Amino acid sequence: MSNASRQPLRIGQRLMICSSDRCDPVEERIPLYLGTARAFGSGLHETTVSCLEELETLAPLQGLTVLDVGCGTGILSIAALLLGARYATAFDVEPDASSACAGNARLNGVHDRLSVYCGTMAALKGEALGESAHFDLILANIYGDIILDLARDLAGRLAEDGRLILSGIAFEHMTDIRTSFRKLGLTLVTNRMMEDYVTMVWRKTGSGV
Repeated sequence: MSNASRQPLRIGQRLMICSSDRCDPVEERIPLYLGTARAFGSGLHETTVSCLEELETLAPLQGLTVLDVGCGTGILSIAALLLGARYATAFDVEPDASSACAGNARLNGVHDRLSVYCGTMAALKGEALGESAHFDLILANIYGDIILDLARDLAGRLAEDGRLILSGIAFEHMTDIRTSFRKLGLTLVTNRMMEDYVTMVWRKTGSGV
């Protein structure tokens, strides 16, 4: 989705999505700047909006480490950093998306706290993620069938008492995803059904995987 809209977009209670060259202060909101590069994550889609709203409910995020899976423009990991997270790692299989994410990190002044990679989760194990890295917060706004394929990796990368925000889930995948992550030792905190998709928030409370 391109970031064609030039008007600031209020999301939740604290965030405001702005174009790279326009954002007047509004209601003490935190501005999140997006450039014009074409990648998913403009703040207009219901899955992105719901993820940002769920991020706000988890705030404050001070000191947390974040993994953004299929980052697109980087809107979610950048928002997490602006809401107080300490450091984020983001990746996407599309070179244009990882490039857009890096550019947006610079626009928002968080480039020193966000590492961006191009590739798959499996390919990055030896490069960016290592074999033992764990994250306090994992964000994955991707298709439901891909979430199912990555379920064990996502659960395995989540730190104890960490949160996992999933979206992009079509209704047809909802039951399978709920079953899969429960078997992996996670607890469902939120199951938010929207017009076309579902957003879930999970917590790692047990020994997990």
